[in-house]
Amino acid sequence: MDNRYHRLPATPAEITVATVICRLLAGMGFRLYWATDELTEELYAFQPGEGARSIGETVDHIWDLLHWLYNALEPEGKTKPDGPEALRDGALELIALLEGQFSTIDKDELETIHILKEPFWPIINGPLSDVLTHIGQIATVRRLAGSPAPMSNPFEGTPPPGK
Repeated sequence: MDNRYHRLPATPAEITVATVICRLLAGMGFRLYWATDELTEELYAFQPGEGARSIGETVDHIWDLLHWLYNALEPEGKTKPDGPEALRDGALELIALLEGQFSTIDKDELETIHILKEPFWPIINGPLSDVLTHIGQIATVRRLAGSPAPMSNPFEGTPPPGK
């Protein structure tokens, strides 16, 4: 995956439906990028406790959530990647594709996107919120595994020092 989410772009000049959604997605991509940066095979397999998802399983779930949303926009969908690193790259790609899809959307078009037979709102409290929750879980589980994620600055959208 390219470094699209290595750093956040400058803030948009205006606030519109499209720029708000795209900024949310860019922030999500930035957080996922750094929460999963330099994960080893051992870290992908790390499970904080019995019955809990491993980091790799959480990345897989994030891909599923993003694909669910992407599929609401593009019914053809995407083929699910195989393996944790490919799933990470695939999730970042889905975020970029979603940004592209939402970049020109207006209020009327937004109302045509449905998840759970409801227009748009379940997208926010469903997959988008869930993805953010799981990114936070990955960061926490990495700390438990003794390998904290690099200290990026999500408020300024800057990478960790030296990266």
